[in-house]
Amino acid sequence: MDLPVAPVPPAPPQARVALDGDEAAVEALRRRCHDETRTLRGGPELVAELQATAVGSTVLGCLGAVPVGYALVALPGPGDRPGARIVELWVEPDAREVGVGRALLEQARRMAVAAGCTAIDSVALPGARSTKNFFEDHGMTARAIVVSSPLEQGA
Repeated sequence: MDLPVAPVPPAPPQARVALDGDEAAVEALRRRCHDETRTLRGGPELVAELQATAVGSTVLGCLGAVPVGYALVALPGPGDRPGARIVELWVEPDAREVGVGRALLEQARRMAVAAGCTAIDSVALPGARSTKNFFEDHGMTARAIVVSSPLEQGA
């Protein structure tokens, strides 16, 4: 008589500092993130800013051995304010709602604490309610709203 085989539970989400061999995976995830972000209100401007920003520490979110998300974390240097900033945090749409984002955020927080930071910030675009809700669900609250208007050159 054959006994039923219990399904193997999926590996819990993990986040770790990206290694030298992870560059291609991180760049592929960033491209998909930026493509998605460009479709949001304020997204094209944010992506332009992100592409001009020096990359901080990179955290990779994985399900098993498969990279499915990342975070870029800017830690303060000498003379900077004592706060960290999550510059980017993104998870593949099919891997959302299983804890990858939480694992990335927790790793970013551990890095910030180790660097002596007293706070950690990030950005949510207007209308990106799921992003705002994600951060609020994990104890982060809005403290500023940035407003903007393009200016005509020479005016």
